[in-house]
Amino acid sequence: MKRLILPLIAGAVIAFGAQTYAAENVEIYIDGEKLECEATPVNIDERVLVPMRAIFEALGVEVSWNGAERTVYAARGDEFMGLTVDSNIMNTGVYNSDGDAIWVDEIQLDVPARIINDFTYVPVRAVSETLGTTVSWDGENNRVVIDSRRSVTGVMYYASDSDFQKLYAVGKNGLDRHKLSDRSVYDLEMYDGSVYYLDKNSNYLYRANDETGEELLIDKAVNKIAVDDGYLYYQELDGNGRKSGVLYRMNLDSKETERLTDNSVKYPEKYRDYIYFNLENDNRMYSVTKDGTAVNIIDVGDSSVAKLYPFNCMFFGDYMILENGMWYGNIMRMNLDGTNIQTLTQSNSLICKNQVRDDKIVYVKPEGGQDIYCVNIDGSDNHLVHEGDPSWIDIEVLAQFGDIIYYKNPMRAEVYRVNLDGSNDTYVCYADTVKVFDGRLFSSYDGLYTGSLDASDLTKIYDKDVDDFDVIGNTLYFTDAYSKRLYMSDFAGNRNVITADSVGEWVCPCHFWSKSFFINPEIFSSVLMGASCAVPHSMSLLR
Repeated sequence: MKRLILPLIAGAVIAFGAQTYAAENVEIYIDGEKLECEATPVNIDERVLVPMRAIFEALGVEVSWNGAERTVYAARGDEFMGLTVDSNIMNTGVYNSDGDAIWVDEIQLDVPARIINDFTYVPVRAVSETLGTTVSWDGENNRVVIDSRRSVTGVMYYASDSDFQKLYAVGKNGLDRHKLSDRSVYDLEMYDGSVYYLDKNSNYLYRANDETGEELLIDKAVNKIAVDDGYLYYQELDGNGRKSGVLYRMNLDSKETERLTDNSVKYPEKYRDYIYFNLENDNRMYSVTKDGTAVNIIDVGDSSVAKLYPFNCMFFGDYMILENGMWYGNIMRMNLDGTNIQTLTQSNSLICKNQVRDDKIVYVKPEGGQDIYCVNIDGSDNHLVHEGDPSWIDIEVLAQFGDIIYYKNPMRAEVYRVNLDGSNDTYVCYADTVKVFDGRLFSSYDGLYTGSLDASDLTKIYDKDVDDFDVIGNTLYFTDAYSKRLYMSDFAGNRNVITADSVGEWVCPCHFWSKSFFINPEIFSSVLMGASCAVPHSMSLLR
């Protein structure tokens, strides 16, 4: 049973002396309405603090007080926070579906909560953003402007690590968090407004959405391959502890199923009109049409040496690109049905996964120096892009935008860039990873940054480590590495927390990134060419 942490406070009763300054008649506006306060907001170290009760009640939060610990507790729905007077730490948490209180995040405050003239004051920006609002500073009118984001539309689905990976939905405005499934779930995928997923215990397959709830689709242990073209493609598992089994598809409207293969298969991957797979004890790769009417054998010569896997292949529009060896080999190009084979390189090569699918192929020669090369998809103009350092054990191409690629030594966090013609090979920044969207560079290392492609003007968006991040349109989504809370931000760093709890997998209706590298090139191009967003002025008083 859910428990409110402490009884509702009647009022703060402890006072202390501190030198403070009235915030020059600063006004607080929430959703366009002026916040009426019994006490005046104050400015401490250029940070605006507001009376706790006024701001919390305006945002729909219940407040309680622990006098012995001098701690303010606030609760809204399933989320809560605790602020101890004179401490620079604010703790946040969430109730799981068993009613247990789970502490999730520890937030460092620039200015702690204070008791001034018998009123408890809290830093407006930190508290408001923790509750999922947007906070800005209107310098012309001397106002703190808080947007509760109730007008923000859209829903996110995620597996809550704070609640045993159970499936939840939450609005992109951070409101209306609610559970959709009592199962521990994984392998989330969005299609046509619903999320498809597997039960971790049974491997049964379900779908759910915020309107109709949860629906069981397959009551057998399966491996989900793809949801596409009005069909669910899956593999009915053999039960031998490995992901092998016969391929099927289900019509999502009629729920009718069709068997696509006679034999049990391994490593299935779908791309366009084919599903690619391996058989047991067979070095060749196969493909079957998505309706199961035709099977193709994909063989590149000496099958006793060249073992092909779908997960090592790359798909460039109408072509499949692969290496004809177990770890690396000659790079070969063929049609999607396995015909018209052409050798593009006559050397041991590794295809770089994180590259744009266009008319060029970026690859590495791992022997002798980790050299990076580029070749046209028709086999012409095979040339050196970067002469590697023999002391580097490995090299990793992180991202590409147009004719620029970014690479790093995985043993170090130094990222470099080079043009595909070999020019302008130069150090960029210190980063764990970089991604490029719409001509902007995003990097992560002890925080999240964005700036120009040459990293000359990187601006910090978030000041703590992040696990991963994606850019969808003009919005950046990322998870905090410590708390695993999900955030959204514009490119200027105006961010909002979406989830009060820790997130494992997450998806939303516009979150199309594939679990594999088989990205639709048309969609990929649209992201790269998306519009950028405006950058507002600095808000130093509210940090």
